[in-house]
Amino acid sequence: MSKQAHYNKYKRDKEAKKFYNSSAWKKCRAVVLARDNHLCQECLRKKRITPADMVHHIIEYKADLSKALDIDNLESLCNPCHNGEHPDRGSKKDVKVSKKVRVLTSKANEEMWE
Repeated sequence: MSKQAHYNKYKRDKEAKKFYNSSAWKKCRAVVLARDNHLCQECLRKKRITPADMVHHIIEYKADLSKALDIDNLESLCNPCHNGEHPDRGSKKDVKVSKKVRVLTSKANEEMWE
């Protein structure tokens, strides 16, 4: 199961799922992708050409429901750029991983090697 499918199935709330499955959203999404020539707008700002996979709410739709279908609040993004906008949804951006190994000792181990 992909990360997106896992997120949709187990983490996305029912209200959001209903919104993203609506015909109004699908039509609006198609308009935004066509407006942006199916290219990631964030990559274009960095002078890269990358196909867009997602349509992103600049102001999250739950924060302002009046902007949920406002094409001026939407932009086409590739999956990595979209994940960068939402590090809480599985992106590795801003996540620090320690490569240190913690070694535990106990008296039982010390006695065994003496």
